[in-house]
Amino acid sequence: MHEELLKILACPICKTPLVFNGKTVEKRLVNGFLKCGEGHMYQVKEEIGLIKDAKLSADEFTWKVDVADERKYDEIQRQYLSYLHEDQKAALEKLKKKLVYYVTASCKESDNMVLDIASGMGRFILQLAEKGPKDILIIGTDVDEKPLRGAMGKAKNLGIYDRLSLVVTDAKHLSFQNQTFSIISSFFGFDNIPETVLALKESFRVLKPNGKVVFTSIWYREGSKSMEVAEQYKVAQIASENRLKQVLEKAGFILDWVEEVYSGVWPYNPMDLLPIHGEEYSHVIVQARKPFK
Repeated sequence: MHEELLKILACPICKTPLVFNGKTVEKRLVNGFLKCGEGHMYQVKEEIGLIKDAKLSADEFTWKVDVADERKYDEIQRQYLSYLHEDQKAALEKLKKKLVYYVTASCKESDNMVLDIASGMGRFILQLAEKGPKDILIIGTDVDEKPLRGAMGKAKNLGIYDRLSLVVTDAKHLSFQNQTFSIISSFFGFDNIPETVLALKESFRVLKPNGKVVFTSIWYREGSKSMEVAEQYKVAQIASENRLKQVLEKAGFILDWVEEVYSGVWPYNPMDLLPIHGEEYSHVIVQARKPFK
């Protein structure tokens, strides 16, 4: 993590500022501990802040595969793409490029700092770091350390690691102070967070007034098996236009716009729980805003 993040970090339990004690190299926190005024402590391990409370996040998703090794990282990416049709691969690239464009445009209006929710292996934040402004600072987050290690290794090999800070934090209990960010992004991250409204409420908390959240989402047909399964896993809260609007309103956001980028039928893909093979889906980009009071 960049040392400058100390100005905006907060304890996920009590939301008070964190103080670092440990090793710093070239203005990066390398190894040590973060402590808040209430005595809660968190580790910084090999440049990644592990700012997640075990009790608050006990039931969250954990990665089974270690992707810190670049060969393993690339193998998983290739395997996933092998199940997609050519038009779907092209649609995903178009989706990433559009999201990069919208986030970059918003960066130019603010301070060039972006919080990315549920970054996973970094498919989006790596492209944003490559294509965004030279002085962009992207804070990539995930509830698990393993995928962020993979993103770190890839960013270092691409020569863009200086634009990234990586933090393990729960999107429903973010480790940042109130009204810190002007722009929050996510590449399908909100779709994979159970009780998505709680994550959007946290995003609302850490956004400045008039700050934006810009993210991609996947929608299913109401009454479909995909929607039924999504409801079972509590990841259906924004899985249609009406559901999205209701959740954004509950979180306090004003919806600016929705752009549908692709719609089709999902192929057989054992690496994804959703959508269900053979069912219709749509990929959309959403922009919402925190209003001035």
